[in-house]
This record gives sequence, C-alpha cells and structure tokens, in this order.
Amino acid sequence: MSFFTGPSGDALWESLREGARELALREPLMKTFVHANILNQPTFERSLASLLSLKLETSTILASQWNDLVIDALTTSAEEEEVAVRKKHPPSPGTGSIALACRADLLAIKHRDPACPSFVHAFLFYKGFQGLAAQRVSHWLWGHGRKVLACLVQSSISETFGMDLHPGAKFGRGIMIDHATGIVVGETAVVDDDCSLFHGVTLGGTGKHAGDRHPTLGKRVTVGAHASVLGAITIGADSKIGASAAILHDLPPRSVVVGHKGIIVGKRKKGQGGAVAMSKL
Repeated sequence: MSFFTGPSGDALWESLREGARELALREPLMKTFVHANILNQPTFERSLASLLSLKLETSTILASQWNDLVIDALTTSAEEEEVAVRKKHPPSPGTGSIALACRADLLAIKHRDPACPSFVHAFLFYKGFQGLAAQRVSHWLWGHGRKVLACLVQSSISETFGMDLHPGAKFGRGIMIDHATGIVVGETAVVDDDCSLFHGVTLGGTGKHAGDRHPTLGKRVTVGAHASVLGAITIGADSKIGASAAILHDLPPRSVVVGHKGIIVGKRKKGQGGAVAMSKL
C-alpha cells in the first residue's frame, strides 16, 4: 500500500500539508497549532518530531530537548535500515526506520478506519498513532542501552495517551491502534506488520519467569476491544480475535476466535483480509 510518487515527490507529506492548509483556513483557532507542527516544518520527519515533542514536554524536559532526541532517533534508525538493506537484511518488527514505520501506520489508519477522514486528521488527533510513534522512539532508546530514558518515555505515553506500551515491545509496520485507551503491551510482545488492536487490548505475560513471556502476533492479526492475549504464545497470521476474548494458547493462521474461553468458531479463507464477515463476532 504505497503512497509515494517517486524521488521527485512525497505524496503523503503533500497530503498532510494540503490537509493542514485547509484546516487552518476552516478553523482559525487552530492556525498556530497547525503551522507549528506541519506547515512550518520542512519534512514529514521534522513534523513528527515537533508533534511528539509537544506531547512529551514536561516542566523539567522542554519540547526543544525532546525534539533533538526524536530527530536523533529518526535519523539514526533510517541510517541503520539503509545499512541492513545493503546487507540484504529486511526490517523485522522493532527494527529499521521509525519514520517509514510511522508513514505505514498512517496509511493503515486511513485505509482501515472508516471514521478517519484524512491523513492530517490521523496525524494530529489519533492518540493511537501518536502513542505508537512515541513507543517506537522509546524502543530505539531501549535498544541503544538508554533504558531509563526509554522508561520515562513509556511513563509519558501512559500519562498522555492512556496506553501502556513497554519500550521493549516490538511493533512492525502498518499498525492501527484504534481508540487506544487502556491498551497494554508487555516487554517481550511482538506485533507483526499490518495488525490492528482495539481499545482495552492486553498483550500480557503469565507468571514471573524471565525471558519471552508475552504473545507474538503474526501479520494482519486483528484483536478486538478488551481482548486479552496472555503468555508466550503465537497467534497465526490473518487471525481475528473477538472482543473480550481471553487467549492462552497458540492459534493457527486465519483463526476466528470469540468468547472468554477463546473458542475457535471459524477460519478465514486464504487471502481474505480485513473485510472478513463479522456475523460470528
């Protein structure tokens, strides 16, 4: 699901800027906010850093200080991806360019959420997008040995967005976190590309043992509101977990699961994506 026009243009960034111009004209009260975070910024990456910095700012750490840190994470992660690609190591969840991952997240939100009218709406107002973008920065800090600062970012995400995303958790690209309130994702959880999580979801551990103790979600998994997926289990690609289900065991690919006991009620057909019928959920 590409939204790039080639080396001479950046269609996603241009769409954000166009939406920002329309918003500033339609709502004069928001003009300063829109100009500061989008229209006065030269690139998508600078715009994202500005937005996250304002969200993370505290009385003791200024937005300008956060901005420098976020820019460092965006720049270095992009360089790390370039090196990995040259070595023929494609990005896996939790690795590679933060900016490219955030771009893919925006595309996923616009594509999957019928309530999202535009890219600028998701960028400026969707706390699921913003909170996950901040987690990607905290994960970069975690992986570079700056775990205390990573935990500070985690705490800020929890207080600001109502989401508890551990900096050790690994997220792929094209992730949609809808509504976001009450989401909990533990340290060793892995969420692969193109997954969708709804409010109140818990990807948690069981017991007190160390090591891998949280779930791994395959590609294109959907987890419904207030569902709990617990333990070092694997949820197969293209599975759909219904609202309030409790999953304590592995699921094969394309499973459709409902109920507090996590009963499998069907299988998605091969190649069937997010438009799978909801009659059983």
